[in-house]
Amino acid sequence: MNLIEITKENWVKVVLLTTNENGSHTLGEEFVASNAYSLVQSAFEPGWTTKAIEQDGTLIGFAMYGWCEERSCYELCRFMLDRKAQGQGYGKQALSLIVQEMKQQFGCEKIYLSIDPENHRGKHVYEQFGFVPTGDVWDDEEVFCLPL
Repeated sequence: MNLIEITKENWVKVVLLTTNENGSHTLGEEFVASNAYSLVQSAFEPGWTTKAIEQDGTLIGFAMYGWCEERSCYELCRFMLDRKAQGQGYGKQALSLIVQEMKQQFGCEKIYLSIDPENHRGKHVYEQFGFVPTGDVWDDEEVFCLPL
């Protein structure tokens, strides 16, 4: 598994990844903003890094992370695996790569993320990885922190 740059050759494939069970592409998916929305956001808000997640030459996911100006912290702002890649153990593997890259790139000591309270599968993955609930709420989402 690798985190790879999003380029003119692969951006359409990244945009077409979806978590929606029916395979439809929407701006706001069930538990995450679409990759198209995230790519546009990263173009206009400084501090975000976007990467595609690749497994055996196939794009399976997307991540957006970096310094959140609004909250003054390092944040894993977006993380998704395509519906076809879910439930195969890729989440923890991808998280490990993202955290490793954030430590290298930013030297951060904590990584924050927020998650929809109804996203029980996502919470389980994050908690098993070591993220702990902070008790805070951002935009109606529960906040978790990974101390490094």
